[in-house]
Amino acid sequence: MKHKYVLVLFLIIIQFGCSKRAVVRFTQRAPELTSADVLTEIMLVNKAPRIVLRVPNTRKGVTNTQGTGSYQSNVINPVLVKQAGSGRAAAKVQYVESQYDETALYNAIEKQLFKEGFSVRDRGLFNQVLDDNASLDYSKIKELTNTDLILELVSLESSVGYRTNVCYLEADDAPKIINEYRNQGASVEFKLVHVKTNEIVGTYKIHYTPCLEGCRGIYTKKGTNGTFISSFWLRPGEKEQLQKLNRKGYEDLDQDRLEAFITDATQQLVKTMR
Repeated sequence: MKHKYVLVLFLIIIQFGCSKRAVVRFTQRAPELTSADVLTEIMLVNKAPRIVLRVPNTRKGVTNTQGTGSYQSNVINPVLVKQAGSGRAAAKVQYVESQYDETALYNAIEKQLFKEGFSVRDRGLFNQVLDDNASLDYSKIKELTNTDLILELVSLESSVGYRTNVCYLEADDAPKIINEYRNQGASVEFKLVHVKTNEIVGTYKIHYTPCLEGCRGIYTKKGTNGTFISSFWLRPGEKEQLQKLNRKGYEDLDQDRLEAFITDATQQLVKTMR
């Protein structure tokens, strides 16, 4: 038994004796920001337009159809549910509840719009008007809600995969080939509707890319390619949790990080609007 422990210790020394601190970096995905020329005119005439955030109003795991006259959208709440399965399993769609507080995310968008000088309308009251007047299009809804613009949250994807087969040694920034490292990013997509004309005047998709400043870990050479271990430096109590995440190949975004991303995304689209 004693010789067994000596052998295990020897193997550990060999493994980490050949290991070096390293980082993984991803390149920021460019935002997709488009505004119609008419939006520039709208913003010049009205410096503080009245705007409402339109969010998916769905039951858990159920596809909902929302519409007002000529404008309709078939949406699934992107924060509450997500699809699981691939191949044959994809035929049987499963929905699981996310860890995120979607109300806090929606509030973060509205708070930023308010900071940017917009007159933010109550989305609950707006939705009630839509429910009570389902046969009217948005041009008629304007008279009932006194709203100029509708910012619709089309999708919020919190599990966008990023992967690479290259890491960089911290000592000299030398690139090293690794088997594969995966992490999780996000994306949010909006469209902007001019209520008076029922016209889409802007579409915006913005990406959250992980590891822009570098995710730290350990590079270990094994065979032809190396391995990047992202959960090497662990605090007490985190070992099992982070090792489990490392086996999954990605790390979930937490609530604070997602709120910060969606606030920044709102800032970017407002700059494009103006």
